Amino acid sequence: MKFDPRKLVGPFMALLLFGLAVRLLIGEAQKVSWDDFVAGLTGVPTAYLIIATFLVALNYGLLICYDILALRYVCRPLPLRRVSLVAFLGYALGNNLGTLLAAAPIRYRFYHRWGLTHRQIVALMSVLALTFWSGVCVLGGVVLVLHPIELPAKFDLPFGVRTLGAILLSIAVFYAIICLVWHKPWPIGKLHLRPPSLGLATAQASVAIVDLTISATALYLVMPGDAVVPFPTVLAAYLVGITVSLITQVPGGLGVLELILWTLLADTVGKPVIASVLIFRVIYYILPLLVGMVVLVAHEIYSGAMEARHDAEAFDSTTT
Repeated sequence: MKFDPRKLVGPFMALLLFGLAVRLLIGEAQKVSWDDFVAGLTGVPTAYLIIATFLVALNYGLLICYDILALRYVCRPLPLRRVSLVAFLGYALGNNLGTLLAAAPIRYRFYHRWGLTHRQIVALMSVLALTFWSGVCVLGGVVLVLHPIELPAKFDLPFGVRTLGAILLSIAVFYAIICLVWHKPWPIGKLHLRPPSLGLATAQASVAIVDLTISATALYLVMPGDAVVPFPTVLAAYLVGITVSLITQVPGGLGVLELILWTLLADTVGKPVIASVLIFRVIYYILPLLVGMVVLVAHEIYSGAMEARHDAEAFDSTTT
């Protein structure tokens, strides 16, 4: 098989952006004194940490709905226990290791084992992406129109933040209109994908909106206890951070998410916000990753034992 160097462009760009983000973040973090950092870590009430952790657990449970809607689109319902397993593993590992390295391979392996075709799996993962971005457009548009976040002076957009929100809402409305009036399949490579029904599109946006709102609430709860910051400001900063993180394809948005949240919230929350972002990284990314790895290993051991038992029973039945 001939090696195609173009396959290295994506990973190389992600690595380059990761290095740049980490370098910029280190430069910004050096402006924070050790006392400010410790104050940020210890300034969050224990009750808020517990509630934030509970919300993250609730959020990962909600993420199962992404896969349920995608399976509904490809008309291949599966038992809830199976969908829950692959959805949790896909997001717990994919959020940290990236879509290409973890989320897509996990979904392909499990769903193909359970009878989905290659095209159905590709269509399913396309719907997963549409679900997330529809929620970003609706929620981001509403937040930026009603509560535009103040960008640092060094970031000069060619248009206002409210205009950006209006653009996002326009994209959401356009998507809804397409789902309402267009029923013919679109040829995308070897695939022919139909736009979802308006009902399914509405469910997509609703699930993503709740998902993003819960995540942002967890981030808001781990802000320093003495910080006075409106929730819409944290929500807008989180939407920008998570969106840019996904666009850059840096695994877990490591460095990128922290840099953006620091840039957008440092003036409002104060320098200890870097500690709050670190706490959020632990409870939203690291803890689910550890649980996901344990679940994956346990499932593989159990599946291997069941297959060995089945093979042994089949062998015994042929020899008797």
